[in-house]
Amino acid sequence: MRSVAVTNAKGGVGKSTSAINFAAALAEQGHRTLLVDADPSGNATLGYFPTGGSIIGLADMLLDGVPLAEAALATDIPGVDVLPPGDRLGVCSDQMGSSQGLGQGREFRIRRLLKGVIGYDLVILDTSPVQTPLNVAILYAVSEVLIPIDPCVAALAGVRALEVLIRNVSEFRQEFTDSGPLAISGVLITRADRTLVSRQVEAEVRAYFGPLVYQRVVPASVKFREAYARGIPLVKYDPYGGGAQAYLEAAEVFWNRGADSANQLAVG
Repeated sequence: MRSVAVTNAKGGVGKSTSAINFAAALAEQGHRTLLVDADPSGNATLGYFPTGGSIIGLADMLLDGVPLAEAALATDIPGVDVLPPGDRLGVCSDQMGSSQGLGQGREFRIRRLLKGVIGYDLVILDTSPVQTPLNVAILYAVSEVLIPIDPCVAALAGVRALEVLIRNVSEFRQEFTDSGPLAISGVLITRADRTLVSRQVEAEVRAYFGPLVYQRVVPASVKFREAYARGIPLVKYDPYGGGAQAYLEAAEVFWNRGADSANQLAVG
């Protein structure tokens, strides 16, 4: 089973939107997917359940040992299940920052949880944009990282901070665990438009990350908001539009590239 964190140290880059649509796109391509909403705001969950998901979720698995079967929700998209954050996920992250409770062995909390997940080809974890103990634990647990970037002036600033964190975690993983290095398996340019700034930043991102950047960009579109409000991934709501096609193509490249190929481009 592959596991990937969708993350960026900068907010507002289409991170949850990317997690929502990657899950749906990969399921459409035949890969059973669990989307873990590891952001207390619950944006990824709302992308499938617009009236709100269950109050039970990831937090309850971490705090009380609730099994995945009782916490995950089946969606209307065949092959996609969602694990909501639960209403106590912020408490989990706070406890991970202490020396007691969840703070003991905090780096491996999510790793142990994922080892008990069966029946899926892929687990996608949507993270918060803040560097929390929970996010660090996620990086210890997954094998790959997917980075969405919107082409704004400050696009690379947050990514460089994230790269430092990924490199540090990757070194620790190789030294103290058998999980190997942490790979950046893809960089996805989101919310692209026809402005000069957008084109210049896109060129800079491609020069910086090279072949890691997916060829097709995700264009800015009002369709994203329409789909989100209805709880339908864009790849189902507007399947022939530019945004949906970009996600479908990126998901196919991601899967075909595979974890082994991604690790050839690993950080650390």
